Amino acid sequence: MNYGFLLFKVLAIYVVLIVILRILGKREVGQLSIFDLVVLLILADIASIGIDNSDFFIPSLFCLALIVFFQKIIASFLLHHAKYRSLMDGSPVILVENGHLLVQNMKKEHYTIDDLLSQMRTEHVLDINEIRLAVLETNGTLSIFRNSRFDTIRLPVICSGLILKENLPLLHLNEADIHKILSDYHLELKKVLYASYGEKLFYYFYRNDHKEAVLVGQSIELSPKSKSSDDKTD
Repeated sequence: MNYGFLLFKVLAIYVVLIVILRILGKREVGQLSIFDLVVLLILADIASIGIDNSDFFIPSLFCLALIVFFQKIIASFLLHHAKYRSLMDGSPVILVENGHLLVQNMKKEHYTIDDLLSQMRTEHVLDINEIRLAVLETNGTLSIFRNSRFDTIRLPVICSGLILKENLPLLHLNEADIHKILSDYHLELKKVLYASYGEKLFYYFYRNDHKEAVLVGQSIELSPKSKSSDDKTD
């Protein structure tokens, strides 16, 4: 065995993988979705074959570059077409609301009570009754919001021009309410990058075009009856 060439291959693959992760961005390292995990597993397999098989070393580098190219193309497509993101990454699922277990959601995600308790201990939560809201994220982590810190629920209702239907029942809203707010204030749904609702306050980021470098949040105070009032900028 040529140990010198083996060392060269290991170092070369190491450098190439570091460059690839830099190109893919921090999201690939910090928040692994199913899509991200599949990409990284493929990269790891190709890299290991390149180290083990001298004849495949150069082709493995080409394959790594090809995977990165396709991943960037897909990521760019998903960035501009939000409705397809859930097909790749899935959607967040609420497991606990106001101390109540949403058993149907837990069954759907194959999430056991033991899994929940384990995550609660990680977040220093002793009892389910302490939880205002617990959301299973697309990367498998559980986001927990305590009653002691969150007296009222404020949740996203629009993301990348799409209404987040799963959050509306928790806010006692429906799609018609969201469309009415947008209509009353002459806002186009597709141009709303993000919007949240809570305590009769509608907070949003709006894009007039796709060239803005910085977006300033806008807030609308809504009356209990009409869900509309004067618009003010933060």
